[in-house]
Amino acid sequence: MRSGPSGPQFSPGDCSQMAYRPSGFLEADAERRRAAHFGLMREAACQHGIPVGLFDAMIISESRYNPSVVSPKGAFGLTQLMPLTAAELGVNRYDSAENLKGGARYLRAQLDRYGAYHLALAAYNAGPGRIRNGAVPQIGETQRYVARTLANWDRLGRVQDRALINDMEPSRPAPRRMAIVTLF
Repeated sequence: MRSGPSGPQFSPGDCSQMAYRPSGFLEADAERRRAAHFGLMREAACQHGIPVGLFDAMIISESRYNPSVVSPKGAFGLTQLMPLTAAELGVNRYDSAENLKGGARYLRAQLDRYGAYHLALAAYNAGPGRIRNGAVPQIGETQRYVARTLANWDRLGRVQDRALINDMEPSRPAPRRMAIVTLF
């Protein structure tokens, strides 16, 4: 097991520049919930050194931003924390802010342990004990989860990139200059 924040890192600019933008692919009620929780989600991601887009995509996969959703296995809330995991993290999984902080801290631990986004997501979904030989386990649900989360991160990234481009002030045209060309 690795110690310290040795997993994938991201640029601090990711936190300050990423404002809420509609995803363009969520249904209206999920998008409203996402908008309502975006600030808390971004804060938790930034506090734990996780790319905001990755954490956003993970929450979409976990709960579609439904803070009351309960999985058949008993995971609860935005980041779908299991009772034992929430207890080990010392968070109230029924409180959205604490659920987000706990989920971010747990994902950060998986990033530090496995050093790769796809393995950290697989460990988050299936449990760290299921990651062997540096590969996503042969569990259909987990493989689909990892693929869906990474695809959504890519989709969200394109939304944010477009937003950053659209937010830029138009540049003024270069001043007209006369050029003198001499032919020899």
